[in-house]
Amino acid sequence: MSNIDSATNAVEQAAPRKLGDTWEGWAGEIEENSGDLATSPWYFLSFYTVALLVLHGMAWFLWFLGEPRLAQIGLWLKNTVLIGGVTALTVMDLGLLLIVATVLTGKNFVPHYKGKHIALSPLLPMIVKIGGRMGLSKDRISNSLLQVGNRITAANVKQIQSRELLILLPRCLTKVMRDSINEIAARYNVVAHVCGGGQQARQLLAEKKPKGVIAVACERDLMAGVQDVGAAIPVIAIANKRPEGPCRNTHIDLLEMENAFRTFLGND
Repeated sequence: MSNIDSATNAVEQAAPRKLGDTWEGWAGEIEENSGDLATSPWYFLSFYTVALLVLHGMAWFLWFLGEPRLAQIGLWLKNTVLIGGVTALTVMDLGLLLIVATVLTGKNFVPHYKGKHIALSPLLPMIVKIGGRMGLSKDRISNSLLQVGNRITAANVKQIQSRELLILLPRCLTKVMRDSINEIAARYNVVAHVCGGGQQARQLLAEKKPKGVIAVACERDLMAGVQDVGAAIPVIAIANKRPEGPCRNTHIDLLEMENAFRTFLGND
């Protein structure tokens, strides 16, 4: 290692930690698995299934309580509520099956998800609670969800031009990791942008008007980001790994970055 690299690493080690808003109140503990929260997409889909089963149970319980009263008001109302409820539950069940088929095969069974992100699901709070009872942290559930979202995006996205792709990186990445990402980006004629927070990211989105985004951040910031813009722009979200805790000297799996470029731009 050169003297310059040694000096750079020393500066990174000594640099003060600048916590983002989502990490306010962090007590200094290192996360499980040394900050690598990579979690299979099947965890989220399993919790999604449980959430739908709970929803089915609640619906039929309410029907059991309300059916006599609805029958008194009128047979037409009883039938309307029954048909409406069964239809809504069937649509949600079918939606989950199509997501599972997309994740399993990589084929696009969910064209209706083009232009939106699964992180916008109204069932998300229930899924997080179920996952928590199963022993998974909210961040790990978010990681699993983001992987599902990435596979849906990959199945839906059309190839775009290099100038239409925006790369957003957090300032907490190590210099070595930033340099490695910049090398990959250069092969695809794309410039990666380092953002100091969500406000700067939104400014870049407004300025560049991209047709695709590759975003690197912690699960908390990624969730906030895809919920903010995921309904308008296809996003591939790559969660960083935090061996020293949040917001300092983080890194990613470069293969994920390479695959994200290929998703939007094709092979270099």
